[in-house]
Amino acid sequence: MSEAKDQLIADISEALETVINRKVELRTDMNIVNDLGLDSIAVMNFCMALEDKFDISIPLHDMASVVTVDDLAKTIETLRSNA
Repeated sequence: MSEAKDQLIADISEALETVINRKVELRTDMNIVNDLGLDSIAVMNFCMALEDKFDISIPLHDMASVVTVDDLAKTIETLRSNA
């Protein structure tokens, strides 16, 4: 992974930790719902934390295609480059 991607994953992890109140070690292949045990409320809170952290707006139709941490990182990268 590139240094920029490593930093992005670290930032995603930090946002997640604020939502679930525990440390996590994210891998890019982790399934956000199944591997992290997030329910729908936690996912929405996580999305809001990501929007605040990255100063982006994540459309619901974009989140529907996000399954893994890598998918999320790619979505954030795309949204940031289009801003």
